Amino acid sequence: MKTATAKEFIRQVSAILEDVRKGEEITIIKNGESIAILKPFRRNGKQFNPVGFGMWKDRKDLKDVIRWIIERRKERFQR
Repeated sequence: MKTATAKEFIRQVSAILEDVRKGEEITIIKNGESIAILKPFRRNGKQFNPVGFGMWKDRKDLKDVIRWIIERRKERFQR
């Protein structure tokens, strides 16, 4: 996995995003601390599932994120 500082990311965003598009995962570092990971949305034909880490990893209701979002929106936006 490659790394880039926040300053490098700002200066070279196009090149870094091109590397991500090609399949690289890149960790962004600010003040010596990892703050983000950029990873391709699709890898080997499979779509990245953003749920599965942090406080969301054990939530069974978020296994189908799109359905979960639609259900949340129904509560707010009745048509």
